Amino acid sequence: MNLVLDVATTATHIVPMAPYCLPTEAQNALDTARFWVQIAAVALAVIALILVGIGMFFQHSRGDGGQMLSRLGWWIAGVVLVAAASGIVSIFLQVPTDCIQR
Repeated sequence: MNLVLDVATTATHIVPMAPYCLPTEAQNALDTARFWVQIAAVALAVIALILVGIGMFFQHSRGDGGQMLSRLGWWIAGVVLVAAASGIVSIFLQVPTDCIQR
């Protein structure tokens, strides 16, 4: 029993070290890749919205306007998903301010 208590109290006194920084070239490459992925996601979202609008135009002229509203809902859900994913990725790929240079 004492061994378990000793391990538990020792584990609470461990001080986390500052993280090591990535090399500047690697961090710049990750930032560039993240930037281009975000540009591609925004471009695809705009193209999809234009296609939904064109489909709504043609269905409205035939009197079937309600079907495209469900596609507009799926578009909104997709944009929210991509925005949340890019926010989560940016949390993990950001440069820590208190990192140690090697």
